[in-house]
Amino acid sequence: MRIEARQMFRPNGLIDDLVLYGKPEDYLLFADHVGKAVSSEEPSSMASDSDFVVEITREDAKAELFTSLQNKQNEYFSFGDWNNRTILRIYGSGSVLSALQSFLRDLSGRRDGYSYISEYSERYSYSRNSPEWRLHVEIT
Repeated sequence: MRIEARQMFRPNGLIDDLVLYGKPEDYLLFADHVGKAVSSEEPSSMASDSDFVVEITREDAKAELFTSLQNKQNEYFSFGDWNNRTILRIYGSGSVLSALQSFLRDLSGRRDGYSYISEYSERYSYSRNSPEWRLHVEIT
């Protein structure tokens, strides 16, 4: 899976915009890592073909899906620290993450095209404070 992170200027400021490119099997692997996080007290980490790592953490207090692009310490003392964020963190309750896992499995069965992470569930919401993700399925 390849991840691109961009910064976009909007009326409310600079926001992150993420694009993920993967084959169906990449999305199944992603779903498996989400499943590991659901059944564990520890975060589940997934490497990518880019410089980014996806880290999924179950937080039962999170009633909606929340994501953010961060560095290891989540501390930014300079603009350089901000520009060198390489950890894509995902947080949600077990139910929220289970819905995300189902969405990723479903996504793996689709044809070439893309979806947005905010479409992951009709029941649970996606945090407005999270970056938008465009999830591309690539059939080769």
